[in-house]
Amino acid sequence: MKSLITSNLIKFTFATVVLTIIFRIGLSTSITNKMTAAVIICSIVYGILMWLNGSYFGRKEYEYLPIYDIGFRFHLSTFLAHNLISIVWFVFGFESKYENIEVIYITALIWSTFLIIHLIYYLSIKKSSIKNLDKNLFE
Repeated sequence: MKSLITSNLIKFTFATVVLTIIFRIGLSTSITNKMTAAVIICSIVYGILMWLNGSYFGRKEYEYLPIYDIGFRFHLSTFLAHNLISIVWFVFGFESKYENIEVIYITALIWSTFLIIHLIYYLSIKKSSIKNLDKNLFE
């Protein structure tokens, strides 16, 4: 059986870390300078780049490891990378004086709810597949 921690997942996570650090720099700078439009643009660009990151490595991953829901592993790695970087950002004092760490905690709490739902879906699909392959794949 192929490993669930693959080179594509590692590359995706590395790209996620880099993009998240760049996002945090742009976000904190924009908030410090009270540039509302820049905060919005920074968030939209980050979202688009993360979607492209996931699409690219997700396709490559599916070719390498054809399990039904590869997205959960990518979702989990994104959740961990984004939230750990955001918390470390505050620990080292890189945040804007207008930022509050409670926003990070609230975001992580809401996001973790969706992550748990995704985990339940992932586990239910895994149980209804044959050795992690979709039953309908061979019809």
